[in-house]
Amino acid sequence: MRGRVFAALTAAATVVAFVAGGAAAWVYTGDPPARAGAGPGPWKTSTKGVGDASAGLLQRAVISRVGLWALPPSEVIYFRAETDDDGRPLTRRCVYAIEGTGDLPTRWWSIALYRDYFWVDNPLDRYSFSKTTVTRAPDGSWKILLSEAPQQGDWLPMGSKDGRFTLPLRMYQPEASVAQDPRAVPLPRVRRVSCA
Repeated sequence: MRGRVFAALTAAATVVAFVAGGAAAWVYTGDPPARAGAGPGPWKTSTKGVGDASAGLLQRAVISRVGLWALPPSEVIYFRAETDDDGRPLTRRCVYAIEGTGDLPTRWWSIALYRDYFWVDNPLDRYSFSKTTVTRAPDGSWKILLSEAPQQGDWLPMGSKDGRFTLPLRMYQPEASVAQDPRAVPLPRVRRVSCA
């Protein structure tokens, strides 16, 4: 009798521990580690353990939730911006300009817009701009506009729903200097143009 009670209590405690641990991990992994990483201006990155075997268990849990198919830093370095250059969170009530000059120190790059970790659904089926699709001025500079309302030029729609907006910037086959000093990478500005 005592053996059955002990076994039942052990099973119940195990179930409770797994449920509590899983719930805590799910809540905790809502903020990817790159959010607190290094980078210039509003851009943040983590060049250690993303997409390779050096990641710890918690970082692997985060990547499995919000960064599927992450590659190692030798292949791609991921930057994220959740604010404008002045540190204000991105909101669909404002118009933003992502402004760059020339190319980034990488073979190929892309900038997308996510809401709550997913692409923003829109009737244009436009989700990102890249090194090969962005429109360039004669001096090589470029500008991508973010807003709810349509804009002239390269425009990423923010949609009509609120949420946590994030700009993922991916640098594929980056120069070695990107991983060595992420804060010195000449990344584009994220400038707030106007707000409704």
